[in-house]
Amino acid sequence: MLDNLVNLLFPKTCFSCEIRLLKNEKTICTKCENSLQFLSEMPLNNNFHFDKIVSLFQFNSVSRKLIHALKYDEIKIISQFFAEKFKIYYNLNYPFKEIDFIAPVPLHLVKKRDRGFNQAEILTKEIAKIMSWQHIPNLIKRTKFTKTQTKLSKIQREKNVANAFKINKKYSVVDKNILIVDDVFTTGSTLNSIAKTLQKENPKNIFALTIMRA
Repeated sequence: MLDNLVNLLFPKTCFSCEIRLLKNEKTICTKCENSLQFLSEMPLNNNFHFDKIVSLFQFNSVSRKLIHALKYDEIKIISQFFAEKFKIYYNLNYPFKEIDFIAPVPLHLVKKRDRGFNQAEILTKEIAKIMSWQHIPNLIKRTKFTKTQTKLSKIQREKNVANAFKINKKYSVVDKNILIVDDVFTTGSTLNSIAKTLQKENPKNIFALTIMRA
């Protein structure tokens, strides 16, 4: 009864279009959710250092609002929504072999301190929980403070993140299947730089997952 009263006084609305949600809807409305269609697996080129890359959805007006809310407002319910979507995708496609470690793309300590959180880490935590995978949030460390990638060209992005990461020696990744998670795939420069660094530690496979593909 209390929940009904709360919903009456403070109705839940869609995070995307802000209309009132129906009883069977959560996070976003059915119309907005239907605009998020699973993507096919991305083909790799010879410049990539990871073994497979999966992006769940195309970047559109709905996904942009959800990612923005996750990135700047730390909305946990959105990370849970994406984790649930990933589990559905995984059970339909089985895109990765057994995962030993799942880890986020790290923020530099200065950026994490200023923002207060790392959205990729929040996503990774929820995915690890729902998939029962081992989450190692500090497996990868960002050692170089890099410029925001948004307005950089592909070549500039590659230079910006070159040699920007190191692997935490506390963990051995030898012969392990590693899944690296980020929110958006644009050119893949950041993920590729991490994968290149990881390769030196002789893992079995390096997989990459992003929620959106720009």
